[in-house]
Amino acid sequence: MTQTAEQAAPQAQSETSTDLVAAVQRVLQVSDEPLTLSKLRAALPAQFRSINPDELTEALRRQVGANVLYQYPKYRSQQDRFWDRPMPVHVASLLRTTLQEQPLTISELRRKLPAYAQAQSEEVLREEVAQGRLYRHPRTGRGGDRYGARPPDPKEYLQAELSEVFVRLEQLGFRREQLRSAALELLHDEEWAPTPPAASSSAGGETSSAQAEDSAPAATPEERNEQLEEARQEF
Repeated sequence: MTQTAEQAAPQAQSETSTDLVAAVQRVLQVSDEPLTLSKLRAALPAQFRSINPDELTEALRRQVGANVLYQYPKYRSQQDRFWDRPMPVHVASLLRTTLQEQPLTISELRRKLPAYAQAQSEEVLREEVAQGRLYRHPRTGRGGDRYGARPPDPKEYLQAELSEVFVRLEQLGFRREQLRSAALELLHDEEWAPTPPAASSSAGGETSSAQAEDSAPAATPEERNEQLEEARQEF
């Protein structure tokens, strides 16, 4: 049976709508961030680029209502943005990008993020560290822990400690060349290892005295009587 024009029109419209949704999903799948309406339309296949913006917006919002796509706040544009991944995935991407340049504390990191991403930043950061995608860097000085896109480099911490040691020893009269040569010689010695700090002399003295008292033999009854007699004579 041949379809009439009235019957064929809704079917063609439905197929076009389905094709549009599939095209939108393909564009968002290859995007590494949410896209505005204009950027999304520009990335669509040629046959969809002339679509009315309101029609495209309506199609996108239907997909958001079906939990297929996610709508994002406006950012550096007056247009809403859309993506096929939820906000935590986007925040994690922002964290990794921001930390590529250098490690930052949580407060420093939060200041570099868009306002809409700050609320979830700490929770997402902890998850990224737990999954091994970001790394915690031990704190230095009075600052808090820092976080980076790469594991902490011990050379950074060692350099700061060596600088302080060299300055302190230079004040005792050693030349920097002597210290550098001595340090290299120590490090080249296969048997060298850090020496744990010795216990303080006062603590050692107290311990020794206590041990001496504990190890002294108890007085006999005769000795105790003699001690009491000597004490009475003194009075």
